[in-house]
Amino acid sequence: MSAGRPVMYGLLDLAREPSLYEHVARLSPSDAQCLYQGRIDPKLVRHCPHLVTLDPADPLSRLWRSDGWGQNWGMLMVSSAGFRAVWRRLRHFTQARLPDGTGPVLFRFWDPRVFRVYMPLVEAEVLPEWFKDIDRYIVESKDGRTALRYGLRGGALSVESMGSPAAG
Repeated sequence: MSAGRPVMYGLLDLAREPSLYEHVARLSPSDAQCLYQGRIDPKLVRHCPHLVTLDPADPLSRLWRSDGWGQNWGMLMVSSAGFRAVWRRLRHFTQARLPDGTGPVLFRFWDPRVFRVYMPLVEAEVLPEWFKDIDRYIVESKDGRTALRYGLRGGALSVESMGSPAAG
């Protein structure tokens, strides 16, 4: 990781809330980018996951805190590595193999409902890959009232409950 200051990023699931695309378009290309690469139909891009830089004062951040928290709009990450490094790291996880070996299939890890179930099951030797270039992940709890912070501590997954971002 670089020695830059930690930045908050969001991975927004525009399939959950297509109206967020207007915010993503406003932030593009320097502070927002589709997680998928290549030639994508513009109609489909409006429903794809997008990585965004989140400034607490930005209208998107305020909207996520007021209306999106508890609605499974996506996940937050904190990183000192920079936008491109975070984007590349997250792209690494977009496909997975099923337990029976078939695949690859699209892996919607950015959905808090998926992430909360998946992360505690990640094998110890794979876990560091999730934290390369990303300091921590933050997702809403099952009831949407609080946040869960996922980190790597001593090579093991650390999960802590914290207050709701909607409060701040």
